[in-house]
Amino acid sequence: MAAVQFLKQAHKSPDIKAIGIYTLTNFFGKGLSFLLLPLFTNPKYLSPADNGLLSLFGQAIIFVAPFINLGVLQSASADYFKLGKKEFNDFCTTGFTISAVMTAFTFFVFFLCRNFLSESFSFPSMFIWAIPLAAFLNFCYEFLILLIRNRNDATKYMKVNMIKIIIELGLAIILIVLFSWTWKGRVSGILIAGGIITLYAIYFFISNGLLSGCIKKKIIYDELKYSVPIIMMQLSMFCLFSSDSFFLAGITKNNSEVGIYGMACVFGSILITFSSALIQYMIPKLNEILSQKIIDYARIKKQFLVYTGLMFFAFASLLLSVPLIYHFFINNNYWPGIRYFYFLSSGYFFWAITTFLYTFLLYFKHKKILLILACLSLVISLFSNYFLIQFFGSRGACVSVCCTYFIVMLFTIISTKKYWKPILHSAEA
Repeated sequence: MAAVQFLKQAHKSPDIKAIGIYTLTNFFGKGLSFLLLPLFTNPKYLSPADNGLLSLFGQAIIFVAPFINLGVLQSASADYFKLGKKEFNDFCTTGFTISAVMTAFTFFVFFLCRNFLSESFSFPSMFIWAIPLAAFLNFCYEFLILLIRNRNDATKYMKVNMIKIIIELGLAIILIVLFSWTWKGRVSGILIAGGIITLYAIYFFISNGLLSGCIKKKIIYDELKYSVPIIMMQLSMFCLFSSDSFFLAGITKNNSEVGIYGMACVFGSILITFSSALIQYMIPKLNEILSQKIIDYARIKKQFLVYTGLMFFAFASLLLSVPLIYHFFINNNYWPGIRYFYFLSSGYFFWAITTFLYTFLLYFKHKKILLILACLSLVISLFSNYFLIQFFGSRGACVSVCCTYFIVMLFTIISTKKYWKPILHSAEA
């Protein structure tokens, strides 16, 4: 009876409902993508080489994003709770201006480097303008989602994400299947969906007065100063998540192998999707707790235990289910990637734990620690990827990812001990 009563109370809890909405929303996109995998892995529509190009397109956006964001999103997450309305409006106006200017600059750099990108990674000419544009559209989407999340509007969060996903994948199906656009159909779907959501984001910001502020030199200066560790952190994340694909493409010169490896990354990244869903819910709660004069470490401990338990359950479930999905739903050309999946998913589990700990460093803006961790992550990732991929190819790439994430997790645990020690010793779980 006690268990039944607990379930009834949990069902009525607004927190449980919010977690459910965030999780369902994040997995809605993944779920549709997985349902479409038999289509997207069918050589009739997309070859492994096409999927290799799409993998590089996605990873390039991750590389460009920190230069366009310049730490604005990270600052906005914490400053939403710190600044007054007028000051936050000034911050939003200045942040959008910074991002727009950096997008134009990034396009100029890509244009100058177009021959190098084409020769080294087989970048098509479309990528030169599509990557900076996609990164800016993603910035607008992330800024919108961040504010909706901080307002605890889980329903609007769900609507915006689902509309974006339906438009993006719906257009991809039409353009790939009916018009035979291959990888161009997928990229076009991403850009059009991002453009529509950006138009709504601009409407949302204007209607809430968030773009009515002034462009402040002090905010620009503060963001540029804060952007150094943030850019390094984002670059280190690029190296952790994406440099393996670029090294693999550059060393093997085989986009088909990159496509097979990229498919294993897609399945491993389910853990990242689940982690992101939980973190989307937890970050506003954690920031609110940390903003109090007396920090309630027992509440943080409860959040951490729930988060870690759910992540471990998701990890174990993936290890059991993904081989079956590969066997029954994925084209046989991609089967060699199953051996990469086990290492990749283990690495992503280590990163999920690291992500929770990073919350403290980002909230308190520990620039020095962030910069040190970023540099360590970047160096370890680049060296391990280069040498292991050079000698062992795709197998070396997945082993590098797993080992690098584990080492980064250890460094992060050491760097945040002043926060997790009182959490462990708090009175209640």
